[in-house]
Amino acid sequence: MPDKSIIYGDICGGKDRSKLERRNSNDIHWVEKSGPVEQLGDASLVFVDLDNPEFSSPDFLVSLAHNSKEAKIVGKSKNPTIDEAIRVSKLGVSELLTSDECLEKLHYFLEELKNEIPAPPSGKDGFDIQALVGNSKHIQEIRKTILVLSDVDFPSALILGETGTGKSLISKILHSTGVRAASNMVEVNCSAIPDELFEAELFGHSKGAFTDAKAEKLGLFEFAQNGILFLDEVGNLTASAQAKLLKILEDKKLRRVGEVAERNINVRVVAATNLDLKNAIESGKFREDLYFRLNLLTIEIPPLRERPEDIPELVHHFLRHFSSLYSKPQLIIKDEVIEEMKSHYWAGNIRELSNVIEKAVLLNRGRTINLQEIRSALKKSRVGVAERKHVTINMPPRGKALDEIEAQVVLEVLNICEWNKSQTAEYLKISRPRLRRIIDFHKLEQNRRKS
Repeated sequence: MPDKSIIYGDICGGKDRSKLERRNSNDIHWVEKSGPVEQLGDASLVFVDLDNPEFSSPDFLVSLAHNSKEAKIVGKSKNPTIDEAIRVSKLGVSELLTSDECLEKLHYFLEELKNEIPAPPSGKDGFDIQALVGNSKHIQEIRKTILVLSDVDFPSALILGETGTGKSLISKILHSTGVRAASNMVEVNCSAIPDELFEAELFGHSKGAFTDAKAEKLGLFEFAQNGILFLDEVGNLTASAQAKLLKILEDKKLRRVGEVAERNINVRVVAATNLDLKNAIESGKFREDLYFRLNLLTIEIPPLRERPEDIPELVHHFLRHFSSLYSKPQLIIKDEVIEEMKSHYWAGNIRELSNVIEKAVLLNRGRTINLQEIRSALKKSRVGVAERKHVTINMPPRGKALDEIEAQVVLEVLNICEWNKSQTAEYLKISRPRLRRIIDFHKLEQNRRKS
């Protein structure tokens, strides 16, 4: 999009001149007298009043064209003729218009500026919007959301997605492109903090507050003051920890363990989980009031299998990264290999894809990664049912028939078990004959993942 317009002389013939002059000076720059032509690197459109002898001389026009290689030069003439258009075109003028036509073109230019989409904010440490790889509709929507939030100081957000979809990456981009980028971002794995240490870790403690408290300790909330606290796997917090977290989010105050006085905090809390929190609420495992407190803004990251169009770009991204990391800069991967990767189930999502590419790069001895190497890396990276711990069910707004849910669950477990029917039946706690009937009835073989 254009940066600004530079006008030499009076192209308006007095029309709308006062209105145009009230425009921001970054949009229009007026030059009333001829002289040395300034550098025009930030201009996209240059108007020249060719009725003014000062601006119609060959020397001036040649100098203007030489200094505005990236800009389009438009000339204004009261009575433009073909001969004049040919003459000035040889001197660098792209178009010859009347005063009214110049004015119309300038107004259109200014409307473009008004409607221009702002450039994506740049993030520190490389975590800008472009760090989110992919061009699927889902990823484009997430980029738009981050762009909208970049200049808003929102208090909390919730990031939802399966394991390995990039929830931590989204939190880093939100931080580094946002208004709190200059302050700390603190990551907390909620599954790794024992319940008895939750309060001391997050809120801090005074010296002597308990047996091992030999010194005063700053809590993670205070360390993230004016910044962001990222709570990963928030769905795994105990009921006690959830209650303490809710209170600090509501009051915006904390009390260190062993102290009486409260301290004010100003921390944005971004939480992430791979659990279905609504189901967790219904089963009594997660507080509904905490969910609503965290769920002010929600970003949902779909699993990789629902956006296979992102896989080629992700493959090349990781191939460049690991080729550079392991000093194998000439590696390439064939399109047919990527096409097969698009049909893979990717139970571990982007984390699994990254792992597969890294293995293939490490073990490659030539310049081309072939299908056999990718298949070998895939087999070594498979995530079993026991490791996944949950199966995702896609529910449309109007609901879904029970037999369709049964088919979806069976197909997902079959794919994870690489269509080992004995293992699948064992995990599903059903007999092999019943599994076969389900496969035949729902024609699941046609949706079988390529191995």
